[in-house]
Amino acid sequence: MWGSMEKEERFIGCLLGCAIGDALGAPIEGWSREKILELDNLTSNFRECHHKSRDKPFPLGQCTDDTQLTIALVKGILSSGDVDGGAIASEFVKLWQSGEIVGQGKVADNAVKRLIEGVPWDEAALIDDKPWNGAAMRMAPVGLWDHERAENLEDDVYKASVITHRHPKAISGALAIGAAVAFVVSQTEFSAGEFVESVANAVANQDEDLAKHILLIKEWVSLSDAEVLAAMDAIMTDDSRLSRKEHSWFGIPVSTEPTVLMALYAFVNSPNNYLETVECALRAGGDVDTTAAIAGSISGAFNGVSALPIGLAEKVMYSREIHSLGKRLCHEWETR
Repeated sequence: MWGSMEKEERFIGCLLGCAIGDALGAPIEGWSREKILELDNLTSNFRECHHKSRDKPFPLGQCTDDTQLTIALVKGILSSGDVDGGAIASEFVKLWQSGEIVGQGKVADNAVKRLIEGVPWDEAALIDDKPWNGAAMRMAPVGLWDHERAENLEDDVYKASVITHRHPKAISGALAIGAAVAFVVSQTEFSAGEFVESVANAVANQDEDLAKHILLIKEWVSLSDAEVLAAMDAIMTDDSRLSRKEHSWFGIPVSTEPTVLMALYAFVNSPNNYLETVECALRAGGDVDTTAAIAGSISGAFNGVSALPIGLAEKVMYSREIHSLGKRLCHEWETR
């Protein structure tokens, strides 16, 4: 058992690692892998972030819905003392009603608008929605919260997911990320085999195909990034393909499974180096802010906040609030 300070560092590192990855990816979200590979210094500093909803760019270090909903989930846990769907849903609604939410996905947007109309939190998401990655991207705090209560993880992930995402693939992917964070936050040394097997085992009852695909990551670490993307593309369904017509590569789509697999691979490929993990996620192309946010949260939970680049950690949006929330979440976890 570690001292509370080391645990606190990992809680903060997880949340701040998410924010930095998100903010580095937001300006190049939706870019193809080929276009991103033309850029230099992907992780040295934040870039201007433009959005179709604004006439001028956001400030440097701007975060999007990946971080905003992760923070909202933490606030929901803190306000209720546990993973409570109603409390978390209330925090989501605040982001929409204030206009603060940035870059929200269609699935989440539809669900939160139904919440605002008065639909109960566990009925707002539709079963026939797409299996998109909006639940997985915010699930790191549940992994922190349940990392010594594995028996609660599956139910808590469901409650935190179904507010906006009811599709089984969206929920199983979220469970994989919760399990990944729950595993690494308790480790002092890293074993790729143990990590991959732990995450695969966590999702096996819900999603056997995802579990099998997660196990492939053990083999992917011996391949180049391009070979990994090709291998990943080969096992995807048509809706989740990374490639496009005429042999062009887009990158990671908003579908949950490729997002989860890429984030896990990026971490396993460089478990002791936060920036290398995030850069690997960014180089994949596509929905890079989400992939980098998830990969960054796992790396931050394992390596702690002191392993994050201080220049980025100080400049990223919500930095002070994230430090405070990480400390409070850790304290609440220790004293519950």
